[in-house]
Amino acid sequence: MRNDIQLLELLLKDQSLSLPNENTYISWATDDYCVTDEMGDNSPFAFNAQITPELISSHPDLIQPRIKKQPSMQTSRSKSRAEVFTPAWICNAQNNLVDEQWFGRKDVFNTEYINEEGEHRWLTSKPPIVFPAKRSWMSYVRARRMEITCGEGPYLISRYDATTGRLIPISERIGMLDRKFRIINENTPSEPTKANKRQWIRKAYQALQSIYGFDSQGDNVFLTRESLFLSFCEYYTERWHRHPHRDAVLKAAEIISWNIWQMDGLNFNVPNSDHYAVIMEWHNTEPLSGKKMTYKDIV
Repeated sequence: MRNDIQLLELLLKDQSLSLPNENTYISWATDDYCVTDEMGDNSPFAFNAQITPELISSHPDLIQPRIKKQPSMQTSRSKSRAEVFTPAWICNAQNNLVDEQWFGRKDVFNTEYINEEGEHRWLTSKPPIVFPAKRSWMSYVRARRMEITCGEGPYLISRYDATTGRLIPISERIGMLDRKFRIINENTPSEPTKANKRQWIRKAYQALQSIYGFDSQGDNVFLTRESLFLSFCEYYTERWHRHPHRDAVLKAAEIISWNIWQMDGLNFNVPNSDHYAVIMEWHNTEPLSGKKMTYKDIV
C-alpha cells in the first residue's frame, strides 16, 4: 500500500487546504523525523514540511506505530504533546459504555473479564445483535462517532493493540468501525452476487462516512487513515474472499481523507496555518457528495 502513489495521494491529502486541481498534503507538525537531518527548514522532514506520497513510497518504513518508535521518541512525545496511548481493553470498555447507552442494555458486543493472570480481556458475543424496538441496524451504522486527538485511532478501529502491538483477529475487534462492520455483515445477504456485493459496499461506505477523528501530528493522522483503509479492505476480503476493486478502494480512501483530518484542537486550525479545518457532512455514497463545513462551526 505504501508504494501506491495514487492511493497515498488520497491518504496523505489535506482536504482543508487542497484546491480542485492542486493537492496539499498533511504536514509533519513534529520535529521527530528531522533530528538527524542537516537541511533545516528545507528538509522534507522539517516540522512544516508536507508528507508527500513520493516521500512515503521511497521510505515505506519511516512512519511506524508508537509501539515501534524509539523509547526516546515515545518519551519526548509524551512530554511535549501529552501523547498517551490507550490499551485495547480500555477502548473496549469505553466503547461498550457508549453502546450500552445506545442499545439500553449491557454487553451487546462482548463481555469483559479478567483472566487468571490478571489481564483484562473480553469474550465476543456470538449470536446476532438484537436491536431495540424503535431503532434499526442502519441507524447504528449511520450513527456518527468521533475520537478527538485520536493518535492512531484505537477507539475507532482495533487492528492492533496500540500499547502492545498485538494484532487482533477480526472476530475480536472492538473499535467503533469494527462494530459497524459486524452489524453490516449480520444484516446483509452473504451470497456472493454482484447485487449483494454492491449492497454491502454501500453500507460499508456509510459506516466509513460516520467515523470521524483528528490529530495535530501528521504521522498519527496517516496511521489512523491507513488503519481505517486496511480494515475496510480486510472486512471486504473476509466477507467476499477476494480483494475489493480499485474503484472501491479509492472511494473508501477519499471518504477517510475527509473524515480523519489534521487539526490543532486548541484553535481548530490546520497546524502551521490560519485556516480552519474543513470536514464533510456526507449526504450520499453514489456519487460521493456532502456539505463542507469548518469544524469550528459545529462545536
